[in-house]
Amino acid sequence: MEEKKRRLLTSQDPAAQGPDPAPSSASGKSDGPGTGPSARSKSATRVKPLSKVSIGWRIVVPAIAFVILTCGQFLNTNDFFPLGSLTQYATAKDLNGTVNSTCIEAEFPGEDEPRRLGFNAATVGIERGDVESQLDRVIAHPELLQSMADSYVRLQPDEPKPETMILCRTTTQLKNGLAVGESEQTTLATWEVR
Repeated sequence: MEEKKRRLLTSQDPAAQGPDPAPSSASGKSDGPGTGPSARSKSATRVKPLSKVSIGWRIVVPAIAFVILTCGQFLNTNDFFPLGSLTQYATAKDLNGTVNSTCIEAEFPGEDEPRRLGFNAATVGIERGDVESQLDRVIAHPELLQSMADSYVRLQPDEPKPETMILCRTTTQLKNGLAVGESEQTTLATWEVR
């Protein structure tokens, strides 16, 4: 047990330590088992303790991650993903409740009905979750839909330019965890594209 404590405190590899050499002459040379080239190579494999910088970053990085995770919880935001709010995992969904899903539509010239667009970075330049986390802000400021229209034009150069952007929500009723009936759609915000 004492040997184990000594190794832990000195941070040395036990293989790197041989028996203590006993000098056999005044010059300090010995003929004992701890001398010679093999003993020197063993002492060269000694494990060095961590530097202060190595210890420091191992403490600082997890501490910063913990602070970001805590702030995300209190602010209830996913802006710090993957260290944002974990509320989406906190409660079970009611199997007989409703499921809301945000959607984006656009009215194009010459078309009678709005067309549903893919709500992702490849289509409108932003992911659905990024808009859902700021839904109240987007509803209060529908001019933010202009950036989605601009992104759509840039990302879909062969498609016509949309005239109106429509932020909508579909609500689906569940029964025993399965969708029943038709989904209801609600318009949350509209924006005339400039």
